[in-house]
Amino acid sequence: MTRGRPVSTGKAWEFHVHLRLRVGEDDDLIEFLGGLPPRKRAVALKTALRTGAMNISHADELVSDDELFFAADDFLK
Repeated sequence: MTRGRPVSTGKAWEFHVHLRLRVGEDDDLIEFLGGLPPRKRAVALKTALRTGAMNISHADELVSDDELFFAADDFLK
C-alpha cells in the first residue's frame, strides 16, 4: 500500500503568499495562523478563502463599520 497523497495528473497553479501582520491590527490573524502547524497553514488559508468574501476586488470599496452596524441593526429589527 502506498502512503501519502496520490499523484495528481491535473494542471497546477502555484502562488506564493507573503503576509506582514502587525500586532494590534492583525491580532486575530496572528492568533489563527500562529496556532497552526507550519505545514497546515496553506490548507487553512485555502479553507478561509473558500468560505470568506473573495468577491471583494478592491480594498477601497469595502463597506464601512458604520454601514455594517446599521445593516445588522435593520436586519435584527
